[in-house]
Amino acid sequence: MKKTTGVMAVFFLVMAANPAEAGDGTLSDSQILSLDYNLADQYSPPPTATIVSEQDMPGLGVEFTIHFPSTGFPDYFFYDVSDSSDGAGTLTGLNFGGYSNFDLKFTLVSVDGSTSASQEFNVGAMVGPYETYQFAYRPVALSLGGSYPASGISSTQLTSAALDIVGFTAYIPSGQGWSAGSHNVTFLVQPADGAAVIPEPATWTLVALGGLAMGLTRRRSP
Repeated sequence: MKKTTGVMAVFFLVMAANPAEAGDGTLSDSQILSLDYNLADQYSPPPTATIVSEQDMPGLGVEFTIHFPSTGFPDYFFYDVSDSSDGAGTLTGLNFGGYSNFDLKFTLVSVDGSTSASQEFNVGAMVGPYETYQFAYRPVALSLGGSYPASGISSTQLTSAALDIVGFTAYIPSGQGWSAGSHNVTFLVQPADGAAVIPEPATWTLVALGGLAMGLTRRRSP
């Protein structure tokens, strides 16, 4: 596995961070749907978890069902990101400079069809770069009938205004009641409560043009 040491080190750094509540940014449903890369270049062999279904649930976020072939490497983890080097890279042009943290809300829906499963499932909002690391995330534990809530917000500190990677990770932690076979997990990825949706560059252009048009209109008025 490539670059694992740096990723694990930053995992603990982000765990220890205490993100500020103000100035947080999040993604809209359409932006979440635009995520299209699984970071296959970062691992050897690459991650094998796949999307079974991906559906926009109006007012609720985007519902994913992910198939994890097993609980062993490289089957137990999943990434869905926008990457500046691979895939469409749709969101890597966003300006994160006005935000303290990148937030996403996650809600566990079912595990292998059960809505009362007790296994722990982990998720995280991912950004890169993070300080000197290629990417990082702040993990959140979820469960349906166990020790953790079904919903939670992952808030990862932003250390750069320009990102090469933005998206999320979801994975089956070692042990925690999971059998060794394959599993299908359904969960929602949602805009985080209280965070502002980060505007896309085209939106800023339209705002600027709108402001210019209003200024011209005012100058032409008697």
